[in-house]
Amino acid sequence: MLELAQLLMTIAGLGLPMGVLLLLSGRVKSRNELDTVTRIMTAFCLSLVCFWMFGYGLFEGESYLGFVGSGFLLLDQMELFNGAEDLRTVYLFSIPPILVTAAMVERGSFVGGTILSVFVAICVVPIIAHWAWASGAGEPGWLAAQGFIDHGGSVVIFVSAGFVALAASSTIGPRHNRFPLQSDRPRGHSPTYQAIGVILMIFGLALLSAGQVETIGAMPSLMFKVLLGASFAAIASICLLLIRPQSGIGSAIDLLAASLAGAVALVAFAQHSTNANAALTGLFAGTVCIGLRHVLVTIELDDPGDLIASFLSGGLIGGLLAPALWQGGGLSSIDQLMVQLLGIAVIAAWSFALTYVAAQIMTMVTNLRVSEETEALGLSRAHFGLQSELDFLVSQLLVSTGKQYGTPDSNTVHLTQLSSSFSDVVVKLRTETHRATDRIQATSTDSKQAALMTTSIRLAEDTLRVKAEDILLLLENTLKGRNSQLGGAQFQAWLSQALEILMEPVMRDLEQFARHLQLQANLQEIETIVITAADGIARCAHRIELMRDLTDARARGFFSRDHECDLAEMLQEQSTYLTACAEIRNSPIQIDSPGPSGLFAAGDHNAFNRILYLMVEAALNRLNSKDAQPVRIELREQGHGHGIVLECLDTGSALSPRQIRAILEPFKEEHALDSIGLGQVLPLMLVARLVDAVGGEISISSQEGLGTLVQCRFRRIQAKIDRERQPAA
Repeated sequence: MLELAQLLMTIAGLGLPMGVLLLLSGRVKSRNELDTVTRIMTAFCLSLVCFWMFGYGLFEGESYLGFVGSGFLLLDQMELFNGAEDLRTVYLFSIPPILVTAAMVERGSFVGGTILSVFVAICVVPIIAHWAWASGAGEPGWLAAQGFIDHGGSVVIFVSAGFVALAASSTIGPRHNRFPLQSDRPRGHSPTYQAIGVILMIFGLALLSAGQVETIGAMPSLMFKVLLGASFAAIASICLLLIRPQSGIGSAIDLLAASLAGAVALVAFAQHSTNANAALTGLFAGTVCIGLRHVLVTIELDDPGDLIASFLSGGLIGGLLAPALWQGGGLSSIDQLMVQLLGIAVIAAWSFALTYVAAQIMTMVTNLRVSEETEALGLSRAHFGLQSELDFLVSQLLVSTGKQYGTPDSNTVHLTQLSSSFSDVVVKLRTETHRATDRIQATSTDSKQAALMTTSIRLAEDTLRVKAEDILLLLENTLKGRNSQLGGAQFQAWLSQALEILMEPVMRDLEQFARHLQLQANLQEIETIVITAADGIARCAHRIELMRDLTDARARGFFSRDHECDLAEMLQEQSTYLTACAEIRNSPIQIDSPGPSGLFAAGDHNAFNRILYLMVEAALNRLNSKDAQPVRIELREQGHGHGIVLECLDTGSALSPRQIRAILEPFKEEHALDSIGLGQVLPLMLVARLVDAVGGEISISSQEGLGTLVQCRFRRIQAKIDRERQPAA
């Protein structure tokens, strides 16, 4: 009866890898969902195969100096499983390979991620498991011989999983547009899947732990301890939120990640812990998890499912607290703590170093990350040909609007109708494109050339679809955003009118393009129309994103003022990029800087970068003549070295006094939006908000025939390193 109960508990532990699958599928965009599910299932299946062919021998084979097992070849282990313990080991061994491919979702190559997961399944997991757990064939693993304690796998499995994922994510970099603006972007499409995935993992851990006890009566108690730890970790998250209030998706993510960390911490010693100790462990793990998650965001390391933070914090807390809660360890507390620290250090170093080196080698040999275009297109489409539909996004918008706002007001209804109308126009354009392409291809005399042109048109159409999907997502986020309720009905009306003004021109152009497609008789002309439409949609998406950033800045700004930035060094770094942007538009640019470094201002580096880009963008947009004078960017000291001035001068079309007022006080010009050229002044509106966010001042002067001068003034500060040297001197 006991063996049957242990087997059932172990089988239920399948919820652990399946929970990872559900969590990640809910945290990615819908265009990447199939790719994410497929790569996680592939990693799970390959980890099982690798365990059967190689891992079991490296783990349980005769130990070679306590470092690695040997002696079990494939033919020697055809009948591998002798009980529930081996099945439990398979589930646990699959977690690091799954996590290394999960860390690459939405921007990693499918083939590259699969190869890296196989490498982890063979070279990382079984070897460190042999160090800590091997004891059945001759000499034990060298960590086990030292007295290292990790009965449930908090360190061996979850810390190693966190570090292999950390290595993979740091190698390929974050998702496009993930940083620096607002750490909660991009968001997943299904919070429900995320929550169900976390619940599955917590119960999977509880059931796997219960399957290790020697009596049926002890199983419920052990499961309760794991669930208790997860619950107190969630309480830690709630308490931190009450101390430092937040709202929206960020708080929910903290709650889920902390709960999982609490469960992970308990698997190391749950059967040797009291309920009170389990609760205390959960509190520690949840608090550390939230802190680690925000550290990863601060250093701009992308953790798509927050599994790195959950597994590392839970595993580290469990591994460090195990000596205090383990009965009969055989070592003094200090000696045992040193052994635990040694084990954690070598497991972390081995996991991170091997994975990082392998990822770097793969990056040099092949592309471990997909191109920016493929990332924007969606990996489900790029890898498997699955295309998400715009109508689905609109229906999600309508449903979410009804749920969030209850009975929507007129402005909410207007934005929803605007989204629906835009979707209808895009669908109409795509339909007419298909009809015109099929009609011309059917009558073409050169079938090979027609097929090539049709393929080119389809690619252009996919780009159009992705850009249109971005607009709908931006509208949905604006409608659901935390800050859209600020200012009451007056601000809601301003926002609704502004979005309509930005979208009306592109919708009108798309309708004209759809009518013109019916008259075309040449595939090349159809391609030109589709590319032109995609460019218009891309420009509209950029402006709507600026509008969303502007509404966010109204509530809380963007960046902190307690950092420092060397503006001279920043300008030197970005001069090449700014020159390239100007050359693309066939517009000259002149950049004047006092030197390579030394002008420090209070504020975040990313904020100043954004200010510089937007100033140049606005100036280039105003240039309407090829023989115009260069856009001039100048950085200089002011006020006997106490201030810094960043200037942008252009000789393009002048700004009217009404436009300047709209830039400096945008929300007071709600009745003049249709006459101020919103698309032209929107970048400078955001510049004004960013300058205010870092504690600066902005002034704008413009005169027809002379040009426009934008001046941003910041208070100069002493560099941190110089401030630290003064007391020492």
